[in-house]
Parts: sequence; structure tokens; C-alpha cells
Amino acid sequence: MKFREVLLVVVLILAGFVFYQFKTGNWNIDGDWDWDGFGTFSREYAAEETRTIEAPLPPALEIENGHGWVEVRGTDQGTIELTFKKVAWRRTEEEAKEVADRLKYTLTTAPDKLTLATNRDEFSRRSFETGFVLTVPRTMIVRVVNAYGSVRIDGVAEATVINRNGEVFASDVGGACRVETSYDDIDVQRVGGECRITNRNGDVRAGSVEGDLWVETSYAHVDVADAGGKADIRGSNVDVDARRVAGAVTVDTSYEKVYLADVGPAAITARNTAVTVDGVRGNLEIRTSYDPIQVSRVQGDLLVTAENSAVTADGIGGGTIDVTTSYEKVALGGFSAEVRVSNRNGHITLVPLDLKHGMDVRNEYGEITLAWPDGETARLEAQSKGGTVHWGLAERPDIDQSNGVSLVKAFTANAAAPLIYLSTRYDDVRIDPAARKF
Repeated sequence: MKFREVLLVVVLILAGFVFYQFKTGNWNIDGDWDWDGFGTFSREYAAEETRTIEAPLPPALEIENGHGWVEVRGTDQGTIELTFKKVAWRRTEEEAKEVADRLKYTLTTAPDKLTLATNRDEFSRRSFETGFVLTVPRTMIVRVVNAYGSVRIDGVAEATVINRNGEVFASDVGGACRVETSYDDIDVQRVGGECRITNRNGDVRAGSVEGDLWVETSYAHVDVADAGGKADIRGSNVDVDARRVAGAVTVDTSYEKVYLADVGPAAITARNTAVTVDGVRGNLEIRTSYDPIQVSRVQGDLLVTAENSAVTADGIGGGTIDVTTSYEKVALGGFSAEVRVSNRNGHITLVPLDLKHGMDVRNEYGEITLAWPDGETARLEAQSKGGTVHWGLAERPDIDQSNGVSLVKAFTANAAAPLIYLSTRYDDVRIDPAARKF
């Protein structure tokens, strides 16, 4: 290998080592540097203490841990069982043991809460981490502030977790739940109240949240399932998958994809994002660009505002369909609704169930094809400048002319019938009989 290639390999290895140290919290940018515990050259010493905190207990427990991990599990007992763990790194095991021996937890009791913390601030040089492992009564409200480590909460009345950097797991929380972290994942399951999740550069999974759900993250994946209230999901570069949401769903993201299934009324605002929706109990609104949209089984109205996005929609049960896009196809089927479609440089295909509502369909440099349901006599006006209107029904049209603009009108005597207006430029309009259903 050439010298420059060798140097590049060395730099990449060092970069990976530095990233690992920051990721695991061994190093951070808060001035907490300690060369005595540098990387793999240090020696480790671990110890732990246990304690039982007897009743009566206040309703809340607060844990402040500067650098480490926290585990809290609710049980049917009336006491708190505490295990305080500590791990120190120094150049020798004896020095590491001395640091661990000096590391202590503090317990402060007030009428409304217990507070557990450490004496971390007494150390000028650190390179250690501390962990709290507790079993508490299920009726307890738990609040955790942690950094550079994992937090697990299970089976408590309410939970709040503010973790600077590390994964968070929360499950079987009876009431409200709030979770914050960054650069790692959050997993929340079975929450009896509302839930607020804030993350940065980390995935989020939320399942069986009975109350309203708010999720914010970035550059990550969000998975929501079996939510009993509404779900609000926001963040840049977020891949969203939400299924079985009882309430309304709001999504605001970019540059990834969105999938919704079996949800309440939904509004999606996205940029450069593919959108797939299957099953909406209410209206659906989508705004996106440069990626396809696929929609099926919507009980309410459909509104799509897009740029350079193909739109495919089937089984729209509402009274209004409004689609705007460009440079891609639009295909609508299985609907009985007032329709407005605007497109440029893309084909439009319409396969309605009936023609009991009006249509206003306009295109440029793209074909329009309408499958005319059997027995329908809605008024029709179809025109094309620079193209041809092809009339494929057995009935003769009232007007069929071409003088620079190809124009076909049919069923004009039915003054009370809705108007089907189809217009394009520099391509054709086709009206053909719909396939018979047996």
C-alpha cells in the first residue's frame, strides 16, 4: 500500500475509535476529560451497594444521574429496593477502586418526592459511571434525568425521562409518559395516558398508547401502532410507519417515506417523500413532491397537492376528490364524488363507480381517459387543443367537431345532470365504456 493509503486507513480507524468513545459516553465535550482513564489503557473497578427504603413513601421518585444508566421496575410491594452500581477507570485497579469507594449516592426526602442523586460533582477527574437499579410501588410517579447511558422504566404510574444521549425503554406506564433523548432509540409500549416523545437522530417505536401521542425526531424511523388517541409525528428525514390509530394523524417530514394504515382523519405534509395510505376513517390531505402517492380505502374526502408525483387512488368514499400534480400519471378509481384534477405532462385515468357528481379535469401535454359507467347520462364536454377527442360510446354525441380544437358534447339535454368537463392540450381525450361488472 502507498503511504497515503496507509495514512487514510489509520485516520479512519482513529475516527471510528473517537466516535465510539463519544457514542458510549466515555468521552464528552463538557470538559470532562480524564487521561487517567484513556480508552483501552485503563483498568476497571466495579462495586455496588443495596438498600431498602421503607414506607411510608411520597408519591414521586426523582433520579438525577450524571453519567450512567437507570432501571426502574414497578411491583406490588410497598417499599423501594435500591441497588447503586458504580464503575471507575484509572491507570491501575487500585486507583480505580479508590475512586469507586468515594462515589456515593445521595437520598433527599420531601413530603412530595424522594430524590436520588450522586456526588459526581465532587470529582475534578471522572472517567466513571453510576447506575441506579430500583424496584418501586406501581403507584409511584417516576422522573429520571440521565446522560450517556440507557434508561428503562416499567410498571409505574407516570414516567418522565430526560436522557441526554442513550436508549430509553418505557413500558406499562399507567398514566402520562414523556421521553427525551438523542442519538439512540426510544421504545415506548403500553401507556395508559398521553405520551410525548422527543428524539434527535434516533428511531422511535410507540405501541399501545391509549392517550394522544406526539413524536418528534430526525434522520430516523418512527413506528406507531395501536394508538388510542391522535398521533402527531414530525421531523426532517423521518421514515414514518403508523398503523391502527384511533384518532387523527398528522405527519410532517421530508426525504423518506410515509405509510399509514387503518387510521383516523390524516394530514401529511412532506417534501420529496413517497406516501402510501391504506384505510382512513375520515378525510385525507397529502402534500408532497417528487415521489409517488398511493391511496386506498378512504372514507372521507381526498385532497392531494403535489409536484412531480404520480397519484394512484382507489376506493375514495367521500364526496370530494381534488388532485393537483405534474409530470406524472394520475389514476383514480372506485369513487362516486365531485372531482377536480389538474395535471401537466402526465396521463389521467378515471374509473368512477357512477357519474352522479360533476368532474373538472384539466391537463396539458397528457392524455385523459374516462371509463364511462353503463347507463349514465351526465352531461359531457370534452375538448383537446392539438389532439383528438375519441368518443367510444354507442350513443351518438350531440356535438363532434374539430377546427383547431377537437370538441365533443353529449347528453346536453339533461340540464339537471352534473357536468363532466375534460380538457387537455397537445394530447388526446378518450371516453370509453367501462368494463361491465357481473
